[in-house]
Parts: sequence; structure tokens; C-alpha cells
Amino acid sequence: MSHVATRGELRRPGAPRGALLRAVALWLGIAVLLAGAITAAWSSVARDVYGAGSFVQQYLVALEEHDAAAALALPGVALSATELTAAGLPSGSSDALLRSEALGDLDDVTLISDVATADGTHDVTFSYTLAGQPHRTVFSVVSGERTFGFFPSWRFATSPLSVVQLTVQHTTGFRANGFELDTRRVLEGADEAFTTTLPLLTFTPGSVDFDLDTTYLAASVQTATTTDVASVVDVGVVAQATAAFVSEVQTQINGYLDGCATQQVLQPTGCPFGIVIRDRVDDVPVWSIAAYPVVAVQPGETSWQMPAAAGAAHLLVEVKSLFDGTLSTLDEDVPFTLSAFVTIRDDGSLYIDLR
Repeated sequence: MSHVATRGELRRPGAPRGALLRAVALWLGIAVLLAGAITAAWSSVARDVYGAGSFVQQYLVALEEHDAAAALALPGVALSATELTAAGLPSGSSDALLRSEALGDLDDVTLISDVATADGTHDVTFSYTLAGQPHRTVFSVVSGERTFGFFPSWRFATSPLSVVQLTVQHTTGFRANGFELDTRRVLEGADEAFTTTLPLLTFTPGSVDFDLDTTYLAASVQTATTTDVASVVDVGVVAQATAAFVSEVQTQINGYLDGCATQQVLQPTGCPFGIVIRDRVDDVPVWSIAAYPVVAVQPGETSWQMPAAAGAAHLLVEVKSLFDGTLSTLDEDVPFTLSAFVTIRDDGSLYIDLR
């Protein structure tokens, strides 16, 4: 029996080709979307994980977490002696403040902008809160070799370190954000200088409270804030004698004078008072202190000093006149003045050099 094909059956052999074309188009669309997603993901990772802003944020987070070692380990932060001079910072600057114990509080770190410049560097601006006050800093970074061959690496084109020129007056000790330091250990050659200026490297941004609080000396808080990279900030710590310092000197001076008063001679040895009598002494002299000098302690050019202060010793002694042999009692105050240089020894005791 014969069969005659219909018009629809004659078109049917072309149907698989149309389905194939639709499938190819679908897969091409999926591939384009996937490529776009991969490109977007790569761009996002490059920006958020390996971007210039992310690099600077690593540094700021290290400061925020008081991790000085992590901040210094980032490329372009630490400076050699040659790089220090090239950066226009004082040569011989100490790294005594580049430690976690001396870091101040940094909060609210926020990326503001990341601008690529014509020479290929990036100017990255961050805002933050430093010592309770809002600030912002521009960091200059430059790309280096790519990580895994794809993602850029970065280094600071200008080190974010700055210098605090600290002048310490009337003492060798001071504190930086509560961390105790000594000029003689910070700067070679500082010795026992009564006034010393120290160039101290510090992180930018940074806030350092300098002060002093010991038994005998105190200095009010002076804050050095660095918000511009490679800057130099001047600050001073001025030590003043405490009430305990004055009281201790007064106690030692009084004790010294009391010791002088025990000598039963007209001219006590090593003492600021004495008397010359032309008549004959008929009994042992008896001294006492009628008025102790009122001690004040103030800084001099090279040490602490007690300015000249007036006192009076009292003498009681029987004398016989060489003229007529009559006896009389000498009962009078003998005025004197006393001054001294005062040194605080390393063990915390006082050395008083009387004048």
C-alpha cells in the first residue's frame, strides 16, 4: 500500500537543527553571564582584598589593634637611615615609640577615596577618630609585583612614619601614652643632660600623650598628634618638683641642721652657722635651731636647686670678760643662709650638695 507524505512531514527533518541553534544560543548566553560574573568577582576581589585602599586599611587596622609589629612589616613603612634622610626627617630619629605599648587609640577608620594619579601612584584618603577628634589622612601607595600573577600588590610610596621632636626639661624620665622611657636609653649621648631634645619616630596617624608622674617629679600631659605623613611635630615635657620632693628636701635640711646643733663648739664643723667671741667661754656652747630655712625647689640650668633661704640658730653659753672677769650669759639668735643643689639618683634617693 503506497503512502503520500504530507506537507508537515516534509518540514519535520529541519526541526532538530532549530533546537540545536536555540541550545547553542542559550549556552552562549550562560557563558557570557558567567564570564561577566567572574570578571565582576575578580574586580571586586582585586578592589576589596588586593586594592590600594585595602592595603592602607591593613596598616590602619594594625594601628587600631595596637599591633606595631604588623604595621611596620607592611612594605614601605620602615625606614633605613638613608631613607630617613631622603624623606626629610631628622637623622638619628629613635624608634622607641614604634611599639605597641606606646600606641594611642585610633577608631572609626573609613575609606573616603582611592584616586589613581598620572604617574601610577594612588592617593588613598581615610577618615578616622584620633584621641576623640575626627581627622583624615592621604596616603600615597604604588603597585608592585602582582600576587598569583593577577592581583596587584602595594607598598607605601611615602612612608607613613612621622617624627615627634620631644624636648624633655629638668629630668631624664618621661612617659609616652603611659609607657615609661628614659632619655639616656632613647638617645645615645643624652647622658644626664638636664634638658634634652629627642627626635622620635611615630606612626601616622598617631596621638601620643607625654607626661611624668613620679614621687618627686611631675609634668602635665602634652599631646603630639600626627595626621600628615612624613611630618615633624614639636612637643615638650616640663618636669616640676612635687610637694613630696620639697618635703623630703626640707626634712633632710632640718636633720642636717639638727646634727649641726649637737656640736658643742662655737664654730660647728661643716655647718652654715657659727660665732666668734672675744671673751673666754666659761662653759660648753649649746646650740639649737631657732628657725629652719623654708625650702623651695626649682630647676636651675643643670640641676635642681634650693635657692638661698634664711634661718637662725640659737646659742646659749656662759662667757667671762677678758677685761674685768665678769661672767655673763650669751643668749642670742645667730642668723644664717643656706642654699643647695639637689640631684635625684637612679635609685630614687636625693643627693643634696649644700652651699
